[in-house]
Amino acid sequence: MRKILIVAMIVLMSQLSAYAGAKGDMRHANPLPNLVSLTMSKASVLQLSETQIKALEDWQRVNKPKIMSLVALVISKEQTLLEESLAEDKDVVKKAETMLDARREIIRLKTLCRANLKNVLSAQQYAQVIGIYKNNLEKKDKKKAKDAKKKAKKDKKKEKKNQEDNDM
Repeated sequence: MRKILIVAMIVLMSQLSAYAGAKGDMRHANPLPNLVSLTMSKASVLQLSETQIKALEDWQRVNKPKIMSLVALVISKEQTLLEESLAEDKDVVKKAETMLDARREIIRLKTLCRANLKNVLSAQQYAQVIGIYKNNLEKKDKKKAKDAKKKAKKDKKKEKKNQEDNDM
């Protein structure tokens, strides 16, 4: 039963990864936010000093390629797991360990990134970054809810029309 659940989870993650990868969105590889990118994009609003900008650029230069490589590994391993779980009778649970290790490493690096950000920014600047991030999430959530409501309304109209067509 455990193996079935793990395989089902892997298949679901693979499908989500493929979708997210197609969208250019790498959040599927880890749940942690990309705070440094947000901070850099809001440098003027946050009134970052040249020293702070340089420290964050240095951090990105060293760590972003590592994270990007790990994300690519996660996507690749998930695709392999998906294909093998559908085509062969291999033990995909063992193969999932590499993908899960890569996810853990991404989370570890992003946790270090957050700690570095806290050291580089003042407490007020860090609080502003978190506020901006949360505000962006709220906007995205509202848009998703609005889009879902619009889709449900459209589907309901379509269903009603199909029902009317069937009644004729």
